[in-house]
Amino acid sequence: MAAFVQLQWLLLTRSPRLLATLFVVPLYAVVFFTTVRSYGAPELAGTVALTAFSMSMWSQAMFVAAEVVDNDRWDGTLEPSLLTANAYVRSLVTRVCTTTALSVPVLVEVIAIGRVGFEFPLPVHRPGIALTATLLLVVGTAGSALLVSALMIIVPVGRLLQNALTYPFYILGGLVLPVTSLPAPVEWVARLFFLSHGAQLLRDAMSGADGSHWGDFWALLVLSVVQLAAGVFLLRRALSRARRGEARLYA
Repeated sequence: MAAFVQLQWLLLTRSPRLLATLFVVPLYAVVFFTTVRSYGAPELAGTVALTAFSMSMWSQAMFVAAEVVDNDRWDGTLEPSLLTANAYVRSLVTRVCTTTALSVPVLVEVIAIGRVGFEFPLPVHRPGIALTATLLLVVGTAGSALLVSALMIIVPVGRLLQNALTYPFYILGGLVLPVTSLPAPVEWVARLFFLSHGAQLLRDAMSGADGSHWGDFWALLVLSVVQLAAGVFLLRRALSRARRGEARLYA
């Protein structure tokens, strides 16, 4: 596993453009914090920081982690890897999780922007909950990236779908609007999406809200694990189809 992590880190450092999302998306926080300060609503600063972080993690997964298989395909290493499919799947899961986890420092980055640049306090009252929620979000988001990776192998328009998996999921994840403010049918769907529970746990961790957090915690845990399992399963199916010649390795 350590070798797979080292490999992915080496590939990322040789292509710094793959890390651009981690530097560009957090700058949205500057716009958000400016708006919050202009309207005199410092109590929203914590939500703004978490929104910028969650958007960065999701974008990193959709546009960088999800392309690990595609990069291998164009580098000419995918075909030989299919000879040892099980080892390759383990490699992919590790590499995708590593790439997704690189977005975790963005949370520190946006908090620093709020504190230093805008003088918002942005305390984290419950660091344990924040750390647990962040790690589970990495698992669920990596699972989503694996699903997209599989789609890019077996569906000719996979890349078009990839470009659509941003703002709709920001809404379902409760990043743009609170989940409770969504229309009832959309709210039901949002509560089946792991990101909405993770975002709520992070908001509670920053605000220090009282009450039980076990409902969101268990929902986040179960949904994140299910998301990862679904991603691995579909990726195995996609690679099996590629080995049998039922999926085009090149457009």
